[in-house]
Amino acid sequence: MRTRIMAAVLLTTLLGMSVAGVVSYVLARQATFDTVREALVQESDEIRTIAELVAEGGAEEPMSSPRDVLYLAISRSVPNPNEAILGLVDGAVEMVPQSGDPFQQSLAADTELVQAAAAVRPGAELEIRYLSTGQHRSVAYLSIPVQVEGSSSLGHYVAVVDVEAAMAPINRTHLTYAGICVLTLLVVAAVGYVVAGRLLAPLRSLQTTAQRISEADLTDRIPAEQLAAGDEVSDLGLTVNAMLDRLSDSFDQQRRMLDDAGHELRTPLTIVRGHLELVDAADPADVIRTRDLAMDELDRMHRMVEELMMLARSKLPDFTAVRPTVVADLLDDVLAKSTALGDRLWRIEQTVVDTVLLDPQRITQALLQLVSNAVRFTGPGDLIALGADCGGGELRIWVRDTGSGIAADQQGRIFERFYQGGPAGAGAREAGAGLGLAIVSAIAAGHGGTVRLRSAPGVGSTFTLVLPAVPDEVPAPLLERTPSQEVR
Repeated sequence: MRTRIMAAVLLTTLLGMSVAGVVSYVLARQATFDTVREALVQESDEIRTIAELVAEGGAEEPMSSPRDVLYLAISRSVPNPNEAILGLVDGAVEMVPQSGDPFQQSLAADTELVQAAAAVRPGAELEIRYLSTGQHRSVAYLSIPVQVEGSSSLGHYVAVVDVEAAMAPINRTHLTYAGICVLTLLVVAAVGYVVAGRLLAPLRSLQTTAQRISEADLTDRIPAEQLAAGDEVSDLGLTVNAMLDRLSDSFDQQRRMLDDAGHELRTPLTIVRGHLELVDAADPADVIRTRDLAMDELDRMHRMVEELMMLARSKLPDFTAVRPTVVADLLDDVLAKSTALGDRLWRIEQTVVDTVLLDPQRITQALLQLVSNAVRFTGPGDLIALGADCGGGELRIWVRDTGSGIAADQQGRIFERFYQGGPAGAGAREAGAGLGLAIVSAIAAGHGGTVRLRSAPGVGSTFTLVLPAVPDEVPAPLLERTPSQEVR
């Protein structure tokens, strides 16, 4: 990737410098040719002025031949550097300015130029011509025919500019520019190579990290010092590190779940195997007892597997299917289903008639699990109350009991998979697999919420589902249930 980046940078830089160089060269060349044309036009204006002066009889001496006119014009002319003037009479060089300029002296011997200039006939349109000869690579000239009435000779006033010499400064400048461009490209290549290497360091580290990562080792991360630039590549590295954190957590959870499941499933399997090995096939009563025990253990294993599958599905985005739900109706439905679980004092102590967005089946499942736990740790006549309120952007639904309560040292662990609290109080039923509260926590998390616990031994416990209150309509006021609404 570094090579491709450098190639793109260098090509872009080269293209930009080339376009700038070509445009500036074309503009400078055009300006030079404009200067050449202006110089030649100025010479034509001078000879035209002299011709008009002769025609009007204003010359100091009479002009009887083209030679006289050319002499007057050339004597008044002072050519600039890289410029020259020739006076031709009947196709031959008759006079040149008194100058030591090598260019001026060389023109008289340039037969190609002399012949081309002498070929211009009177009456022809004056135009600037360009010529390359054996002696001069590039010249521009303007040949003006000169005639004097009464003379048969034909003269030519020839103004010449050395285009090659005029272009020499521009050529030198752009050769220097080309050299600077080459040096600039080398500097850009060197600096860019180093900078690109530093910018791509997180990507190389990402590649190395990805090659080292395996299911057995998800601890490698892109070093933090390579992600301090704050650019897109650093953001990518941070995102990959966060993804690896999530993958590591997911794999850790899977390992713990498999370890816990293996440990928990091993117990009923051992029980079933042990009883089957010891069963007396000749004793029908022993066979029936062993079968009933095996069926009971298999049922417990089935429930455990179903609960594990539910915990696994709780990580999926479609675990909850929210829809508008009236909270008061939900509590009434849960209360109606709960009364068959035990001889308790059942009550809805507070409710709301808000309609909120939640998954009523999952919430009902969570509340029934909490109610089932409350029944296990309460006795006949104890209170189990349901309630709900809404405020501060939260919907709180709770299950409160007056049972044995939960010890403080256990409250931080009871939501872990397969964790079971200490011995239940009087009237407690058989303990489950220790997955119920983990499922309740997963259901709350699936709604973007949490589960809160308030408990004290001998006083009872209150489990509260705290969910985001996503209203479907304007919230209604709280409703208090009267004692007549209790169910026994």
